[in-house]
Amino acid sequence: MSISMDYLQQQSRVEVMRCSRCAKCVETISTVQYQGNELRRVSTDDASASGMVRFGHNLYYCDRCARMVGYK
Repeated sequence: MSISMDYLQQQSRVEVMRCSRCAKCVETISTVQYQGNELRRVSTDDASASGMVRFGHNLYYCDRCARMVGYK
């Protein structure tokens, strides 16, 4: 009898995105899946679906500010 070490484990967490210009705050739920030694991040809400524009690592503009500064 062989037991496979491939298993699926999930963790959910709340991520906060804040506009760099006006400080508007949006919370999203992100799910991290571990399957064996592999890590996969599955986002149920991405930045654009939440009304935010990502312009760097952990840097966001809300849609309104992104239009004002020319990102959208």
